[in-house]
Parts: sequence; structure tokens; C-alpha cells
Amino acid sequence: MTRRHPWADGPWPLIETPSKTKDVTKHPAIYIANEMAFAHNSMLRGLNSIYLQAAQITKRQDICDFLFFIASWASWVSHHHTLEEEKMFPGYERVIGIHNFLGDNVGQHQTFEPALQQLLQYGRYTVPERYDASVVRGLIEELAPPFREHLSHEIDSLLSMEPYEYDGEALLGVFRECEAEAGKQDKHVIPPMVLGLRDVTFEGGNKWPCLPPLAEWLVFYVLARKHSGAWRFLPCCTWGKPRRLPFAKAGG
Repeated sequence: MTRRHPWADGPWPLIETPSKTKDVTKHPAIYIANEMAFAHNSMLRGLNSIYLQAAQITKRQDICDFLFFIASWASWVSHHHTLEEEKMFPGYERVIGIHNFLGDNVGQHQTFEPALQQLLQYGRYTVPERYDASVVRGLIEELAPPFREHLSHEIDSLLSMEPYEYDGEALLGVFRECEAEAGKQDKHVIPPMVLGLRDVTFEGGNKWPCLPPLAEWLVFYVLARKHSGAWRFLPCCTWGKPRRLPFAKAGG
């Protein structure tokens, strides 16, 4: 997108994926780090999309839909980090045989979790008449710096598992088990939102996430309809193609 029409790759920048310089088929740790980098970039696009559009939303129905989008994004991110702390990271540490190997990453969650929870509560419980864009943007300005730093640091931490000797299939097993757990979230919220936060053109093109045939059609025509108003604020269509943020301020 042009500077005249800001897009979801800023103001907090996206993360370079390991696949840009590494072969993800060479080691499970590289594959896992790469998948997580794509997920983290989707989180950053959501954060940027909320921040860039917040001040221009004034009509009651737009505010209702935007608050739902805020709550959905914050709930997804919070669930992701809870899953890491309770299942994913302990599972990786058991496989590689090093206790607290990813402890720094868990500690980093605490640096932004309070602001994330405030944003979640704001999206869930604010009535449209009390909506204040300055509150939303202020919470994001508090949340974003440590959040973005953590998302980048975690990729390096996952890559650092590569040199150790362990059962690579067991490591992938932990990742797939957590993927399945994440997939239990609301089908009318998470698939429509995440597919619209990915960018299949990023870094020259990608196919993240790997989807079964016709999955995007199912999401678009069935799952996304329940909360379709909220998905107007997404930076990409269901097929992952970038589009203009409808409420982003030109020249911003």
C-alpha cells in the first residue's frame, strides 16, 4: 500500500520469516519457528489494523462491529499465549530435555499481558456510546512495543532448539497437538479473522496456513456470515489478498 493509504504492515513492523533464508524441511525446529512467524505476523496485522482505523470509526453500528473485532483479536492472542505457557512450551522442553529453555518467553508475556487484557475487556464491555478511540490507541501504544519485541524474540528462541539432539517427530507432535487445541476455538470467529489477517503475497508469496480443499469457500460463505460486520476491518480478504483498510486515514 502507499503512504497515502496506510496498511497493516505498520506502524509496528512485521517479522521476517525463517523460510526467507532457511529450508524449513531441514529441521522440525525451523518448520515450527516458520509457522509461528506467520502466525505472529497475523497478530501484528491485526494490531496495526485496529490502531490505524480506531479514530475514524464514528457510526454506532461501525463501533459495535469494531469493538467485536477488537475483542476477537485480543481473545485470540491471549488464548495463544495461554496455550504456549500451559502446553506448547512445556512440551518442547520435555522433548529437548532442557527445563525452562523457553522461560524467558513466558516472562515476556507478563510485560504486555495487562494492556492486552485491558484491551480485551474494553472490546467486550464498552457500549458504543462510550467508545473512545484515544483509549484504544493508548492501550495499543502501551501494548505494542513489548508485544512486538516478544513476537520477534520467540522466533529466535524456537530456532535455537535446532542444534540439540532429540526426537524431531516428537517435537512436531507437540506443535500439531497445540494446533488441534487452537482449532477448538469459535469457528465463526477465529477462521474468518485469521484468514483475513494473513497475507499470501508476503515475502514474494506463501501458502500459510496449509488448508484443506475448499476451506476458504466454507469460511467465506458459511462461517464468516455470523459476524460479517466485524470482518470489514481486516486487511485481507478470506483468500489472503491485501485490500485497503476501509477506515484508515489517508496520509496517516
